[in-house]
Amino acid sequence: MRMVRQNFHIPPKVSVLAEINSQWERIGAGLRLPRGSNVAVAVGSRGIADLTSVVRAVVEKLRAAGYSPFVLPAMGSHGGATPEGQIAVLKARGITEQSVNAPIRASMEVSG
Repeated sequence: MRMVRQNFHIPPKVSVLAEINSQWERIGAGLRLPRGSNVAVAVGSRGIADLTSVVRAVVEKLRAAGYSPFVLPAMGSHGGATPEGQIAVLKARGITEQSVNAPIRASMEVSG
């Protein structure tokens, strides 16, 4: 046996809302979409802490800019790759139409 010491780098805590505001200032004015445009907020199933707050903040920024945001599940085969399954995965992560104040459009249909 040997004693092993492992040191983990712990990055400083990030203010998610401040970072969203900062990034919006950087890119928001560059959006060239007509007011009222539908804008998808693609939401995955992994890797983002406090996902509901993040999605809600992005939806609020888009709406304040005059767009019509909606949530689009972006998770491939999770939830059985069905609209109902993906909505269930989002709900398990705290993402509902009520929690982010935007509709969820989970249809697997495409249009050309």
